[in-house]
Amino acid sequence: MPVDRATFRELAGAFPSGVTIVTTVDERGAPRGLTTQAFIGLSTEPPLVLVSLDRASRTLAVLRRSRRFVVNVLKGGSEDLSTRFATKADDKFDGVPWIPSTVAGGAPILVDAVNAFMECTVADVIERGDHVVFIGSVDGGRVVGGPPLLYYRRTYASWPEEKPAPSVL
Repeated sequence: MPVDRATFRELAGAFPSGVTIVTTVDERGAPRGLTTQAFIGLSTEPPLVLVSLDRASRTLAVLRRSRRFVVNVLKGGSEDLSTRFATKADDKFDGVPWIPSTVAGGAPILVDAVNAFMECTVADVIERGDHVVFIGSVDGGRVVGGPPLLYYRRTYASWPEEKPAPSVL
């Protein structure tokens, strides 16, 4: 018999993860997006990623229609933005700097908040449980740099800055 919802949340919460904001645009070209930790690099050949959206997400229908998205990997210090995009607010993009992806159909790249971004086209959709899984073909992207934002047991932290290796001379 499967574990109950509370136990599963506790078990899954024991795994620290990076934080992403998945963005797309609706049929009018308006930006849409949400915070998710449900992201993994799935394959290197071909380059594929996996993102999972709750069936209750208001971004779900938009992503199904657009079939293009950007995975914005948040950098340390972007806690407020992560929290903002985790809400159901309509004004998530108000005052947030972004540029439209020329590769992913205009989906927003959150230029000031990322240490990397991946521009994707939906390659497959899998429906399981209370989530819909999108497998995306990575068609473009860039590493911007800086420490990533991490999430663990409802707490944010930045990965420590990498220190240069000590000199052996």
